[in-house]
Amino acid sequence: MAGDDARPRRYAVIGAGVLGACVAARLAEAGAGVTLLEQAEPASAATRWSFAWLNSNDKAPRAYHELNHAGMRAWAALAAGSGGAAWYRPAGNIEWAEDEAGRALLSARVRRLAGWRYPAALVGPAEAAGLEPSLRLPRSVAEAGWFPGEGYLLTRPLVSVMLARAARHGATVLTGERGRVTGWDTAGGAVRAVRTAAGQTVAADMVVCCAGRWVPELAALAGAGCPVPLVPWAAPGAPAPGLVVRAGPVAPPGPARVVHAPQVYLRPHTGGLVQLEAPDAAVDLHTPEAELRRWAGELLRRARRVVHGLQDARVAGYRVCVRPMPADGRSIAGPVPGADGLYLAVTHSGVTLAAYLARLITAELVSGTAAAELAPYRPGRFAATPARRAADGPAGGGGAGP
Repeated sequence: MAGDDARPRRYAVIGAGVLGACVAARLAEAGAGVTLLEQAEPASAATRWSFAWLNSNDKAPRAYHELNHAGMRAWAALAAGSGGAAWYRPAGNIEWAEDEAGRALLSARVRRLAGWRYPAALVGPAEAAGLEPSLRLPRSVAEAGWFPGEGYLLTRPLVSVMLARAARHGATVLTGERGRVTGWDTAGGAVRAVRTAAGQTVAADMVVCCAGRWVPELAALAGAGCPVPLVPWAAPGAPAPGLVVRAGPVAPPGPARVVHAPQVYLRPHTGGLVQLEAPDAAVDLHTPEAELRRWAGELLRRARRVVHGLQDARVAGYRVCVRPMPADGRSIAGPVPGADGLYLAVTHSGVTLAAYLARLITAELVSGTAAAELAPYRPGRFAATPARRAADGPAGGGGAGP
């Protein structure tokens, strides 16, 4: 990190999703000059369609669990400091399994989480129905997992609030062609500015790249000395894309909490809608429209079997959402080897972690002192070592990634 006499004061933050918006707001509040660049509109990519589940439910190892649990607490503190926030919904989460193996796994997870002092318990059908009156639990379900500290965020209102906070402290937001980064200006081996599609040059002492699935491309463009491997998302059959469906109207008593049933996940959404996902919806960016519509209808049918209130609901919209997922399952946050002046932040747990990561990232950038909590998540872990290069074989002959 930079020393006291060389701490950067001008920051370019790339990406106005939930993580980039939080980082920009934190930096601006710390007194830095901030320009936030977004190639589309704020909260228009993964953030807009995210299931936005706040949780540290099944995130191993223990250190990563604790990081996510701290992320949950950071949102609670931020909402409380705002005098309450409509975008923050700590509604709790109910989950059950349909077979013996699934029930055993759920029970073991609840016990492990409770042992880690994470709010988790097994409840009977009557208690589950009292917690969520809309539930249509199968008769075979003897108990369900109850996670009262979990919830969800309404991401578009949240991002709007964070951008307003950033603007109040002098941040500039550039969108569209003015915010689409197409190149870098470097001097002495360090990034000194970003260039945009509109021909604008934005000078910066440090660039913080929070651009989700586009982070590897931008890092390579800057001459990063290590790869930034994400789970594949562009090719047919890629695992990173997922289908998100919104349906409504919801009649009372509609669901008030996050619900994880064996074949469909759901939560309330704005405008009298519910948001739906499914673990087995096999779609990607190349799936034909007819197949997407079929899957959307299937998710709604599954949801009707799980909760009351959807008998008159119709599919209101759906989207294939690309989840930025680091290949080793852990977040990436830190300066980039071989590209001085470039800091990366990308994570699959962006909604849960954004408030806390923004706090940590801002603290270490402004103070010049590395945050110990981020030590396991540095981009440099992907850099090739001599032993690894030997194992990979001649150039072009080995696979990339961790």
